[in-house]
Amino acid sequence: MKTIGIICEYNPFHNGHAHQLYTLASKFPDALRICIMSGSFVQRGEPALFSKFDRARWAILGGADVVIELPTLYSLGSAQLFGTGAIRMVKALSIDTLSFGSETTALNTLIDVAKRMDCESTQKELRNYLNTGTSYGTAFRKALGAEMLSTPNALLGLEYIRAGLKYHPTLEYIPIQRTSDHHNQNIDQELPSGTALRQLITTANSLDICSELQDATPTPILDDMNHKITSGHYVDYSGYHNMVHMLSRRITTNDLERFVDFTEGIEHLWLKAAQQPTWDAAINQIKSKRYTYARLQRMSAYLTLGITKDLMNIAINEGPQYARLLAFNDKGRQWLRTEHDIPVIQKWAKAPAQLNNLGKSMHHIDTLATDIQALCFHNKANRIGHTDYTYTPQYIK
Repeated sequence: MKTIGIICEYNPFHNGHAHQLYTLASKFPDALRICIMSGSFVQRGEPALFSKFDRARWAILGGADVVIELPTLYSLGSAQLFGTGAIRMVKALSIDTLSFGSETTALNTLIDVAKRMDCESTQKELRNYLNTGTSYGTAFRKALGAEMLSTPNALLGLEYIRAGLKYHPTLEYIPIQRTSDHHNQNIDQELPSGTALRQLITTANSLDICSELQDATPTPILDDMNHKITSGHYVDYSGYHNMVHMLSRRITTNDLERFVDFTEGIEHLWLKAAQQPTWDAAINQIKSKRYTYARLQRMSAYLTLGITKDLMNIAINEGPQYARLLAFNDKGRQWLRTEHDIPVIQKWAKAPAQLNNLGKSMHHIDTLATDIQALCFHNKANRIGHTDYTYTPQYIK
């Protein structure tokens, strides 16, 4: 059976995601669609808007066959780390094809650019631009002379191919044309962006949300998503920012130096900025060409979750140590009988007994990420800890 991997966040799931899954089902009806999905924290460097358990269920209802959680150490990474961690999991699960949304579907061009990304001449140019204080993404775009790197999905596609060339050279690719503007915050597009949906959900009142979601969300998911919103089972980001702000005020420069991405003495500026009255004001004080908002958000998450440089270096070298099953359907149930290079975890409490030290650290960080996200839900009744341990993978017929 052909297996098609989709690396995703579904933050939240919307019509654009359903369109990709429907397109794959139409063209490859016998293929199994396996989603490698970010868990409780996403690549934006903050908690996902909804729990991974809800998002996994919506993915199955929207056309996926299996949903696997990408460990937090990778889901929080830069485009390169995110892509590499996900591709190594794709390889470990013997997935033979990868599909991704992209602003360009010229596969040969994408592959040619990806091959140049690790050339010595490109890396030299990259270092030169970085030394001028340019952000990583802008520096890479200039070094490669590739404008497609300015579009976020094409950039992730390039990172997938780049990692595939190294870790999974037989992997095939199916780019799907992305038609919506990733940064557009309006809900009026035919296939609105996740940015627009998050903006709607976090700023509008419940009645406005429920009416506007109808045009953006697949019908099988709509009532469930509306219920999660009206019951306050989604993240209040002001609560999370207060948490980061508090931690930043109580920590020392020596401790900050241990965490991922805290380099070049930025820990001193970080602690000075933490004296601002709000976390938004603090971030604006730190932000620069080199330290973009997205990078600072990830640094905030590394601080909050205690992710150190030492742990990340081991995770980069070794790759994912397990695949945590979140949801599946009948078709996916057959795939679960297959042997893989890493264990597929179904019972969270029993997982550490199957794992090495790195796997146990990943397990701890994933648990902590879920607990921190839960503390940020609007409804206090939903702020329960250790839900990872009580969760059973959802079988959706």
